[in-house]
Amino acid sequence: MPRRKYGKLRKVVEVPNKEKCSRCRSGKYCPIPGHLGNKIVSSKNWKGPENTSKRVGKK
Repeated sequence: MPRRKYGKLRKVVEVPNKEKCSRCRSGKYCPIPGHLGNKIVSSKNWKGPENTSKRVGKK
């Protein structure tokens, strides 16, 4: 088998459809624009206190 002189050969990959994208189907973030996994929407509301006071340091 001949050696590759200038590095590895790169395989051309086609962009998957929205329905067949494995990252979107698994619920992960998808870097492809227009896919469902590309939108980051928080499903939780902030449940912390309305106002916080700063602690007074002991001296």
